[in-house]
Amino acid sequence: MASPCPAFATPIAVPRSTLTSLISSSSSCTPRPVRTPAPPTHRRLIHMAAPAGTVASTFRRTVPSSEAATTYDYIIVGGGAAGCVLANRLTEDPSTRVLLLEAGKPDDSFYLHVPLGFPYLLGSPNDWAFVTEPEPNLANRRLYFPRGKVLGGSHAISVMLYHRGHPADYTAWAESAPGWAPQDVLPYFLKSESQQSAVPNQDAHGYEGPLAVSDLARLNPMSKAFIKAAHNAAGLNHNPDFNDWATGQDGVGPFQVTQRDGSRESPATSYLRAAKGRRNLTVMTGAVVERILFENPAGSSTPVATAVSFIDSKGTRVRMSASREILLCGGVYATPQLLMLSGVGPAEHLRSHGIEIVADVPAVGQNLQDHAAAMVSFESQNPEKDKANSSVYYTERTGKNIGTLLNYVFRGKGPLTSPMCEAGGFAKTDPSMDACDLQLRFIPFVSEPDPYHSLADFATAGSYLQNRANRPTGFTIQSVAARPKSRGHVQLRSTDVRDSMSIHGNWISNDADLKTLVHGVKLCRTIGNDDSMKEFRGRELYPGGEKVSDADIEAYIRDTCHTANAMVGTCRMGIGEQAAVDPALQVKGVARLRVVDSSVMPTLPGGQSGAPTMMIAEKGADLIRAAARQADAATVGAAA
Repeated sequence: MASPCPAFATPIAVPRSTLTSLISSSSSCTPRPVRTPAPPTHRRLIHMAAPAGTVASTFRRTVPSSEAATTYDYIIVGGGAAGCVLANRLTEDPSTRVLLLEAGKPDDSFYLHVPLGFPYLLGSPNDWAFVTEPEPNLANRRLYFPRGKVLGGSHAISVMLYHRGHPADYTAWAESAPGWAPQDVLPYFLKSESQQSAVPNQDAHGYEGPLAVSDLARLNPMSKAFIKAAHNAAGLNHNPDFNDWATGQDGVGPFQVTQRDGSRESPATSYLRAAKGRRNLTVMTGAVVERILFENPAGSSTPVATAVSFIDSKGTRVRMSASREILLCGGVYATPQLLMLSGVGPAEHLRSHGIEIVADVPAVGQNLQDHAAAMVSFESQNPEKDKANSSVYYTERTGKNIGTLLNYVFRGKGPLTSPMCEAGGFAKTDPSMDACDLQLRFIPFVSEPDPYHSLADFATAGSYLQNRANRPTGFTIQSVAARPKSRGHVQLRSTDVRDSMSIHGNWISNDADLKTLVHGVKLCRTIGNDDSMKEFRGRELYPGGEKVSDADIEAYIRDTCHTANAMVGTCRMGIGEQAAVDPALQVKGVARLRVVDSSVMPTLPGGQSGAPTMMIAEKGADLIRAAARQADAATVGAAA
């Protein structure tokens, strides 16, 4: 689930015939495999992504029904980061039959695999494009929340940053969720990882996991200058590895990314692709799950999840059964929605929609968290002339440079491998803090205050070599509230799964988050004005040099802050009424139903949430298999 960096670039994607022509006339080398991109389709502007009351107009409202006799051991609902992990791990046992249901599409779009393809993904058919209710602390603005609607989930449309967080994050988790302390989760981070690069401390990384993690194939010269400026102007030391818990997150440096040979590595290309040939795994895309179905066994007061009802890609309503467990991996919005529609959630809210109560679980839909972010942007000294240097200044010219194209096609190198958020770091606004509350992300591109305006400007201007955008040159530094204190919630809008949830982000309801962002904007401005950036820096565009007081900066943040895409927490795990699932990820009040995704996180780890989500699924797979062994042993014992 993680998360597109609010920035923009011009990725190379051209028809195969164009590539072939370029290659044959320029080189005799064998090119890297290139997927043929579908032609761009008409799309709405990203920042006007969707009306708050709907999700997808393509879903049919009336459908025929079909009763299917097939029973699986496990049904996984959601083919995002966690769902791909579970599909792989649970089918390692060839006797275990698994059905994976994903509402979105297969991951076969060209744009999903070129790292700088993500501007074309936001607001596209691969994005749910959620929109919040008016935010009372943000001048009643509605916020755009991109979420992946594709195999691989939100990580498939993100900027691929790999962050585990800090040990203090998991120490806090374990206070309410025993078994999730740093020493409990680290082995699963290592199990997931296939480190591709030389790192200072090899013991801090895994090398045999499915997920490729690597250094950047290329670091933009401006990103290098930023690292130097952050040290000179802000005293932030170089951090060679943000994921080495022995040294911590503090400092600045290049980010590691989930890439393999210059292409995006998503949970679908790593975990799921490795498992797709297994005969005991069935993957269905375009499958929208409407309800979880429960039975009440004789002699037990606990409802048991036994089946799901879903609409398949042909528009037929289908029922499938699970003999062991149903595993919810839909993410921070879809998982609580499905639970509520199935009768599991806050009883009063469910009754208001006429839903029969299966289990009163007040915590379902609560505890929503996300990274609020604000931009500081500088244009270059000559915004039009500097476009000629398209490998440094990322604009529409980058996607029209033949050398850049060939470098990517033949070598998997160059600007097209950039995640845009190439470098950054973490800092504490209060030295007494256990972990950093501020993240910085450097972007070699000029962004508007709300970067989704910039993304829309580019993505609707045509594809690649024909792009008609006219972007200025320069750079942006993003300030992110890395460990937010504000909490939101989600509620049902209707009893139809095809209507989006009512999302209340409730950003900056806690003053600590606003203070963090104000400090961050000041810090970004200080770094941007350091002499190390002089070669690349012209005037400050946003917030603008006239906004200097705390009150001015606070107003700028309220008017422009946006998501850095790390949404978690709406089915919090733990003990007590504040939790929706127990530490074993089992939904409270029912049996044979678990939540295994980012929604179970009690708090948001600093950095992006993709790696922690896959860690949860790795650990969840072990919990699920252990429960199966225990159940089998009990059955054998009873028979004896």
